[in-house]
Amino acid sequence: MPLPSVPAVAALAATLLAVAGAAACTAPRRVACPPGAPGAATADDADAAPLPAEDDQLRRWRAIHADDDQPPAGTTAAALLPELVGYLGSPDPERRDGIAYEVLVAWIVRAPRLTPAELRPLAGELVAALDGPLDVPDGVFRRSFSALVLSLIVKRDLDDPFFTDAERRDLLAAARAYAGREPDLRGHTGVRGWAHAAAHTADLLKFLAREPAFTDDDRAVVLDAVAALVVRRHGFDFHHGEDGRLALPVLEVLRRGVAAAGVDAWLDAIVAPLREPGTADFDPALFAAQRNARNLLFTLFVQLSLTPSPGDGERHALDRLRALLAG
Repeated sequence: MPLPSVPAVAALAATLLAVAGAAACTAPRRVACPPGAPGAATADDADAAPLPAEDDQLRRWRAIHADDDQPPAGTTAAALLPELVGYLGSPDPERRDGIAYEVLVAWIVRAPRLTPAELRPLAGELVAALDGPLDVPDGVFRRSFSALVLSLIVKRDLDDPFFTDAERRDLLAAARAYAGREPDLRGHTGVRGWAHAAAHTADLLKFLAREPAFTDDDRAVVLDAVAALVVRRHGFDFHHGEDGRLALPVLEVLRRGVAAAGVDAWLDAIVAPLREPGTADFDPALFAAQRNARNLLFTLFVQLSLTPSPGDGERHALDRLRALLAG
């Protein structure tokens, strides 16, 4: 499959910017999708178990969230944490997105109520969830939202460091392993809401890429994790804004400077599916890898083209992308 020409890619810039708002419902901060956005019930919903019914616990959490996420008198955020972690695996998007994620954003980053001593075991629990069984019904939600909450913890560590460099590298290794093993890479799933494992893993990788102590070798692991999501033959054609989220850790790596040979090797891995010869029979896994690679290349080209003061790594990547897309 030939790569598109540079003019064709450049022409996409305006279109990509125009549709950015339509993809807002995939951003880390959860917002309601507009009418017509992917969010209606799917055929799979008819065969799925019903969502859990409203109960006293949910009503209590609604009240906490409405009260600026303040723990009720007589309790603490740490004491309530096990309930929130349990909600991360709920098939109910209100419990998972609207309560657990939103409250944890407040408690970890926006108005911190959890101390480093409390965040360390939470990070360990979430890392263990990334390595959880893959055959549990609705299990993707626990795995995916564990990655998303880990991104908040890494953001907190960047703002006010408390991890050791060894712990940061352990988180990076866990993110890379998860990127290579998650089989359920749906975006919006219907009444169960967002699974979005690729986007959530990209958020974690984005913050890990900012770690000041990381070396070129560490940043190469970030790039390798992105490649594992983009060109692995998982068969999912990303179409819920994943290309934009996956581009962000790559851009973070390029901004920090990385050996040109490493960038070249990574781009060769991304382009590889596009260079494979066609087959007589349709190969959905190859097709998905080709589309995902193509979309990521487009997004990176546009983003780097719009960078006002690119560094050496960004300039080198842009030159390579221009050559690849013009070839």
